[in-house]
Amino acid sequence: MTTEDVGAELRRLRKAAGQTQADVARKVGVSRANLTQWETGRYLPSTENARLLDDHFRAANALVEMAEAARSPAAGAGGARTTGGSLLEVFRRVGTSLAEELIRDGNGRPVGWRHNLQKRGAHTTLATAYGISAMVVVGEPYIDLHAVVEDLYAKRSDFGWRGRSEGRRPEVTAAVVGALFQASTVLTAGEGLDYLERSLDDRSRTRPFLLAAALRTAVRLGPDAPLTRRLTDDLLAARLDFDGVPLWGEKKEEILFSPEPSTAHTARALVALRELLRAGRGSDEVREAVDVGTRWLIERVHPDDGVSEDLALAQPEGQPDVRVTIKHFTSAWVLQALAEAPQVPVARLSRALNSLWERYEPSRGLWAWGSGDLPIWMTLDAVTALRAVALAFPAPQFLPPSAAE
Repeated sequence: MTTEDVGAELRRLRKAAGQTQADVARKVGVSRANLTQWETGRYLPSTENARLLDDHFRAANALVEMAEAARSPAAGAGGARTTGGSLLEVFRRVGTSLAEELIRDGNGRPVGWRHNLQKRGAHTTLATAYGISAMVVVGEPYIDLHAVVEDLYAKRSDFGWRGRSEGRRPEVTAAVVGALFQASTVLTAGEGLDYLERSLDDRSRTRPFLLAAALRTAVRLGPDAPLTRRLTDDLLAARLDFDGVPLWGEKKEEILFSPEPSTAHTARALVALRELLRAGRGSDEVREAVDVGTRWLIERVHPDDGVSEDLALAQPEGQPDVRVTIKHFTSAWVLQALAEAPQVPVARLSRALNSLWERYEPSRGLWAWGSGDLPIWMTLDAVTALRAVALAFPAPQFLPPSAAE
């Protein structure tokens, strides 16, 4: 069973129903570009999307079974098709696209990126940090980042970097400090850790996303720093007990009703803790937490779909909370979390890779959310994950499809 076989059957079912690609995409809740990629055999639909298509066409689970058969190791391509392309081609396209989306002032000086690359608008602090980090990952000098870095550094405040809202924004500060530290020498490690600490408050300790984002950056700046040790302890303490298995949910508060373990939050926590282990600073408790979380991710059969969470960030001096919605590109974080794990089944990695490639828009060289938006953070997460997988698993079945197709 191949991806082409799945695509041919999907196309046959659609035509037999007398429906257009636009009709099916709208009723199933995916983009038309996704449906085209599935029908042409470019990618496989995720298990969840195959199930939705099965229900739509009343195909009695045929599409799910075909997709899973094509996704198995015996399918030859390991579920992530190799069509003669290379990761370098994809990265070059990403770099070119991001360079084209870079916003410049009236004098032609580059100033940064906007959050949604599909829309017009002003650049933001957070989006600019993501853009810098993405350019560092793809590793090509598409632009001179010097002016962008200087402008971003100048936006610091007493509580780090604020983004579009005032007050504390730990996730913004973590992203900016990480980007500046990777791309330049304008920020010292001590200064970065200081800003990172000032951005945090007690409520941050209840949110694994904020802790993982801060810890990942702190480890890079100072693996032995007191802040790094505190964040490690807080992240471990943020786990919930799910039938005797300590994992991360969306939050940890005193009164929660039927919380569930989160694939995205567990994966993000594992990425941060693996960063600590890579620096040679992980304790036995950290190793055990990583082992337990990794086994759960490997055995997890739920689709690696994107998820959202709402954050209410407390602000200083009696200011009202800042409410933000955070979206997580789950498959990208699963790939990063499993990239360094021993003996990961090929089928599990392939499933996450297929979920990641389903959101890729080759004509733009960028990744798209289900709404059709092109958030810059999604492309950063994708290229970071692909780089991690390529370094850990150089086998041909893990190469991306050709960006030229």
